Amino acid sequence: MAGLETRISFESMVIKPPSHPTYDLAAIIKLALSEDVGDQGDVTCLATIPDDMEVEAHFLAKEDGIIAGIALAETVFNEVDPSLKVEWSQKDGDYVHKRLKFVKVHGRAHNIVRAERVVLNFMQRMSGIATQTKAMADVAHLVLILETRKTAPGLRLVDKWAVLIGGGRNQRMGLFDMVLIKDNHISIAGGVTNAVKSVDSYLEKRNLRMEVKVKLPNS
Repeated sequence: MAGLETRISFESMVIKPPSHPTYDLAAIIKLALSEDVGDQGDVTCLATIPDDMEVEAHFLAKEDGIIAGIALAETVFNEVDPSLKVEWSQKDGDYVHKRLKFVKVHGRAHNIVRAERVVLNFMQRMSGIATQTKAMADVAHLVLILETRKTAPGLRLVDKWAVLIGGGRNQRMGLFDMVLIKDNHISIAGGVTNAVKSVDSYLEKRNLRMEVKVKLPNS
């Protein structure tokens, strides 16, 4: 894997990830793989599985729910070993039943096992978020389900992508793309009116246009 540059194409994805000016999804994938193998590699595989052995592996759903993270998993497999043959029976956002075989992977056993846990870690998290989002979106009907910035550090785009796959909507990616005036801003500014005036002045001076929301205390 050393020396290879991970390129992620969003064109063919059913549901594309939200955009972010600085988030590097390829780097997150590399980090996830690197933290798993450390500086010694997968010592259990190295000790027990012949280096040139090829196998066919099937991934099964453990619960009913919305499957998410397929596009991300595809990138993980490709990063570990571009020669792996990966065949999906589902797409992001599909409803799956427990024990459904949703992907078949053929290739070098060492590389399949290496990719497996990282793939599953991403997919389990994203599928859980997507499933819960879909349940709320179905109950809400015409009301939009929005998320917050309360995401796992380093996984913001991944978590917010899962919300989209589940039928929710992204509110703001961070502190940079929307003004959200809350109680701490109101208190420091000396009231709601002062806070709103300050925001209006700030945006006008910098020729910025973005959504502004005010969350009143106790609301």
